[in-house]
Amino acid sequence: MRILIVDDDEDDYIILEDLLYDGIGKVGEIVWAKSFDHALELIEQSDFDFYFLDNRLGAKLGLGLIQEIKQRFNIAPPIIMLSGVDDHQTDIAAMEQGADDYLIKSQLTAPLLEHTIRYTIRDKTLEYRLAKLAHYDSLTGLYNRSIFNELLRTSLEQSSRLNQKFALVTLDLDKFKFINDNYGHPAGDQLLTKVATRLKNCIRSSDIVARLGGDEFSLILKDVKHDKDFIKLVENIIGVFDQAFQIANQHISATTSIGIAIFPNDSQTADGLASYSDMAMYQAKSAGRNTFSFYNQKLHEETKVKHQVEVALKAALQANELELFYQPINSLKNGEITSVEALLRWPNSEGGFHNTENFIAIAEESALILDIGIWVFEQACQQLQLWRQQGFNDRRISINVSANQFNSNHFTEIVTGIITKHPELSRSLVFELTERKPLENTTAIINKLNQLSDLGICFSVDDFGIGHSSISYLRAFPMNIIKIDRSITANILISKEDLALCKAIIALGKALDLAVIAEGVETDDIASKLKQLSCPSAQGYLYCRPMPVNELESWLGQHDKKVVSNL
Repeated sequence: MRILIVDDDEDDYIILEDLLYDGIGKVGEIVWAKSFDHALELIEQSDFDFYFLDNRLGAKLGLGLIQEIKQRFNIAPPIIMLSGVDDHQTDIAAMEQGADDYLIKSQLTAPLLEHTIRYTIRDKTLEYRLAKLAHYDSLTGLYNRSIFNELLRTSLEQSSRLNQKFALVTLDLDKFKFINDNYGHPAGDQLLTKVATRLKNCIRSSDIVARLGGDEFSLILKDVKHDKDFIKLVENIIGVFDQAFQIANQHISATTSIGIAIFPNDSQTADGLASYSDMAMYQAKSAGRNTFSFYNQKLHEETKVKHQVEVALKAALQANELELFYQPINSLKNGEITSVEALLRWPNSEGGFHNTENFIAIAEESALILDIGIWVFEQACQQLQLWRQQGFNDRRISINVSANQFNSNHFTEIVTGIITKHPELSRSLVFELTERKPLENTTAIINKLNQLSDLGICFSVDDFGIGHSSISYLRAFPMNIIKIDRSITANILISKEDLALCKAIIALGKALDLAVIAEGVETDDIASKLKQLSCPSAQGYLYCRPMPVNELESWLGQHDKKVVSNL
């Protein structure tokens, strides 16, 4: 057992500790809290199997700790109140608060403690058994409908108080009757048990799952900041059914229909959420089963579209249908082109392209961005190798890298592996890190960037100047290039603020020995102004739009002739 003794008198603590060892022998671990605040800290940090609380703790009462302990457990471990005086009123107050016994310090003996602990544990064991019968589903071990309804009301109160959102999810197995009829009810019970196990394993510790009866389950997904995050959690639940279930030496496939209602968007009452979640579940069944539906139809439609885009994008990646276009970066000093930015394109069925910003945003909400990032990196490396074979050793390619990619060890390992095999490529690669979705300034991230920088890869801050992390990027990470955001560049002729900001970024780059590139240059007047400001390089439609590599080669040939003729 782990026992917590709360007593502000060290002598009393030592006496109680000795009596415990004398009464029950090997205890396990005894921890001493010497004040009310110290006890609070220990209670919040870890759980104990037994609590001894002195009633008088300086100016505070041990009674105040009982509720703190009970909030941590569905059924709290034994709590024994101790007092220096025999006070009937305190005894009653302790029992009403939830203490299991009340002992007088001067009357403590080893046999009395042994007797108290033994009988308290016996009573608690009975209480646990009764609670299990009352609160838990006998087949799956999940919460049952009765306790789940209480937990739903508690979640509603907490979320309302903390101004947080949560989702009530109703889940029903598709065609469960077919499984019972064709494989037998024992097989149906096994399936329910295995579904329950997978659901418990896929949710977070803060979430709650219950079996309400039959093949119906409910979940409470708590502490979610954005509506789109509910989608990820629900997709995790859908993923529980991707693999068949092994039942009675057979593999049985099962699917589910899921309905979701969100507090406080859809309802602010437990009954309302339950009703709307149930209605949404039947919407999912009507839509063909094996899917999910939000009660909020607008959110549902947005979710549905995002899901369809993600599925189609994954298929396009696997079929190698994605393309890389390239946009040159122009020297404002001599017009020379030595670097291009690789930009992802996804052809659509109408002869055009899907909106890149939209589908990348959807990819970044899932793990798909990791696979796309690796594909882009490998394609860029192949192009660099081809150029080197053709004698173009000074061309560099910039590729956009998501913060999610650096949060994944896999991406860094892939990059390191390829660069180790082809070290000559490293000096031709630039990783652009956007400020729109900034990197976390953690030791792990910094180590990854430094590791790649040591290999020779350069780093650029894309969209510089639009966010609060601009300067911190330059301080924390091994940056080589600053790219002035197009929203600043486009306004330098009409906005004093943007002009001043542009000047400051160019000066900052010079002071820190960083290359500076102005993005979004579309007119000769803006290009001329950037030259006056001594901006080294520019990129934008004034020079050319992004183009496939075959068009890029032709454009570069014509551009080089113009540069030579102007010399």
